[in-house]
Amino acid sequence: MSDQADATTGDDDESMVTPAMEAEIGRAGDPVQVTITRELVQRMAEALDEPELLAALEGDEAAPEVPGWALFVHFGRYRQRTLPDAPARGLMAADELTLLAPIRVGDELTVVPRVAGFNERIGGRVGHALFVDHEWTYTNQHGVVVATTRRSVAHFKQKHSGE
Repeated sequence: MSDQADATTGDDDESMVTPAMEAEIGRAGDPVQVTITRELVQRMAEALDEPELLAALEGDEAAPEVPGWALFVHFGRYRQRTLPDAPARGLMAADELTLLAPIRVGDELTVVPRVAGFNERIGGRVGHALFVDHEWTYTNQHGVVVATTRRSVAHFKQKHSGE
């Protein structure tokens, strides 16, 4: 790369990954306790027009099974781990939900965040980017991991034109 290119765009070949970032991989954050309540699931089922689930919630079963989206009735309480030295600008690139066991009304879940990993892309149409994978593990009151969610966030080294 020429000196002129370095002066205008910076050294794009230099990794954004620092030892502090690498040290965060796999480190658990503070757990959050949430309860899958009948009332919150019912409100969401009404909003999504889920008549079968509404019937189950109104029935005699004490703890009916609920869809995976029930995890998201509390999603505003979950925070992704802060990755030290990551560029401030970023955007959500993907979300993923993996169900591992049934989730029921009344479940008391412990939600633990962690930085699961990252990938770096040097160059390309949008410039130098760091994709950080944040993960939350949901464990019920019986010690069973019922689900994981993952969010990928793209951080960019410098502003790009988007072209």
